[in-house]
Amino acid sequence: MKKATADRVLWALFGLTMAAYGVVFVSAFSQLPLNIPSWHQGLLLYSHLIPMFFLQLILCRRARVVWRFAVPLVLLAVPVLVFVAIADWDARAWVLAGVWCIAPVLGCALAWLVWGLGGLSSRRRRS
Repeated sequence: MKKATADRVLWALFGLTMAAYGVVFVSAFSQLPLNIPSWHQGLLLYSHLIPMFFLQLILCRRARVVWRFAVPLVLLAVPVLVFVAIADWDARAWVLAGVWCIAPVLGCALAWLVWGLGGLSSRRRRS
């Protein structure tokens, strides 16, 4: 597969999975206080691993190293700081924000792993 085609596929997968997570997020917070079933809570806390994986994979393929770290960091830091500020910097808000950040951090780490293994595999084929 050509590099440009692969990038378009990754962008499409990122967009689709991000839209799906947006639906999960909006439907969870459409009524406050939260009264969602446990499966919905699981989706809310963990399904954003998938779009973050695709975004980080795109960054690994196309961006300089500084952007590979900066983009995910900003995408996590901004909502966390807004949430914690709204919660008056309460310790429980920091814990909840930390739990929410686990999935996207794992998505980034998984993308780094896949990208690194792909690079090793291509070097072995050339040898």
